[in-house]
Amino acid sequence: MNISNNKQLDGYVAAEFNRQAKRYDDSRLVKSYQRRTQVLALEHLSITKGMNILDLGCGTGWATFEIAARLQGTGRVIGFDLSEKMIEQAQQKLAETKYNNIEFVLNSAHFLDYEKQFDYVISTNAFHHFANKPEIFSRVWKSLNHDGKFIIQDICDDYFLMKLVDLAGKVGEKAHVGSATSQGLKNLFISTGFSDVEVKKVKLNWFWGIMVGCGVKLVN
Repeated sequence: MNISNNKQLDGYVAAEFNRQAKRYDDSRLVKSYQRRTQVLALEHLSITKGMNILDLGCGTGWATFEIAARLQGTGRVIGFDLSEKMIEQAQQKLAETKYNNIEFVLNSAHFLDYEKQFDYVISTNAFHHFANKPEIFSRVWKSLNHDGKFIIQDICDDYFLMKLVDLAGKVGEKAHVGSATSQGLKNLFISTGFSDVEVKKVKLNWFWGIMVGCGVKLVN
């Protein structure tokens, strides 16, 4: 996938979430599904004071603020998103808090440009919006310190209903690029160079089935 295609798909994603931004946190989908899945992803973080952590596809910053609270005012957490309106919502929240270790950055994951900066990169409910997934995984790899971990959560196509959701999204929503099976996600980690790769599947209820993947960067 070339750069122009990446930018076009990023544009669709930005437009969709700019449209949703003001009502996003109060939406039924976010309250009933996304917050639950983000909690499951955050459980994979072993946070200690002073860590630097990137929240990739941070949206309005819910997980970003949760991470900052666990850092107890130390270290740094960056929320990274391509939707201007979602970042604006996150900045408004930040202005109402006491946190001084949070930074929000407006940009696409395709232009993530950090080198050996983070102990963790976490991404929740954003994978199916990534246009060039191998490129983004490579950029995350570059951004991690030695022993740094990438944790990613999304719907899982191993579940029949989630496969239908994925297919419907590809047909009816320009911002939906595509999710993956648990093996597909694992293969992405491995092909990028991550070690100790593990992908866990979780059935939230009769409908929602997700996966949480984790890989470790074991070389400098």
